[in-house]
Amino acid sequence: MKTRRRTPYILGLMVLLVGIRTLFALGAQGPLFHGGEETDLDLAPWERVSDLDELNPKTREKAELFLKACQDQGLEVVIVETYRSQERQDYLYAQGRTREGPVVTWTKKSRHTQRCAFDICKAGPDPYGDDDFFRRCAEIGRDLGLNPGYYWEGTQDKPHFQYDKTWGL
Repeated sequence: MKTRRRTPYILGLMVLLVGIRTLFALGAQGPLFHGGEETDLDLAPWERVSDLDELNPKTREKAELFLKACQDQGLEVVIVETYRSQERQDYLYAQGRTREGPVVTWTKKSRHTQRCAFDICKAGPDPYGDDDFFRRCAEIGRDLGLNPGYYWEGTQDKPHFQYDKTWGL
């Protein structure tokens, strides 16, 4: 009889311990950018970060407004990258130069490393092939005070959006 009464307590304790273990495991991946406290993630340079919480608070706010406005317009947007460490930016810069693959960035100084930029794609089978999708997203981003790479002259970057503190205010 005593063992039956203890069973719910033991199960509850096990669930609690698994929950605590999960929290510590998530913490081991590196703290996020919460409450103005900036810390680095422990990621390999080929790993992307797409968490909006990794953006600075104002850029995150703009990104959330952007996603909502796109959804309201029927645009299925996926955030594919937010914060980049300098190590990742250097890794991407090397692609097509000292490492195989097509060139994917033209700068070693990206607004991604400052937590002020995010990249998008279209949900579905052709994530980067719909120019009208990127044009419509760029219009929405510009209206919200973002600087869309779609409008850049010289080196257009359709998936890129950044918040420049002096741009769009």
